[in-house]
Amino acid sequence: MAIHDITIQQGASFAKTLTLKDSSNAVINVSGDTFSGQVRKLHSSTDIEATFTFDVSNGSNGIVTWTLTAAQTRAMGTGKFVYDVEWNKSSGDVVRLIEGVADTTPEVTR
Repeated sequence: MAIHDITIQQGASFAKTLTLKDSSNAVINVSGDTFSGQVRKLHSSTDIEATFTFDVSNGSNGIVTWTLTAAQTRAMGTGKFVYDVEWNKSSGDVVRLIEGVADTTPEVTR
């Protein structure tokens, strides 16, 4: 699991790409697997600030893209939040891949 802080610009599209590799640096085929991730104010918050969408269309090369639309980021508050991304393997195992602080900066142009 990696810790990586991100910046989300309110009102702008957000996209990040992960390439999953094993310990010998070979890509992991994640076709058929799913991914999930959310942004919340605090780890203990029941309210979800945003839910990422995942594209695994290049999963055979271990590539997963996670996104938020401009409408989703526009609806978010600004400030510091927490987030994580989990890999839901077809075997039933769940692996937290990445987590950190999501700093949402305010939009000026509306």
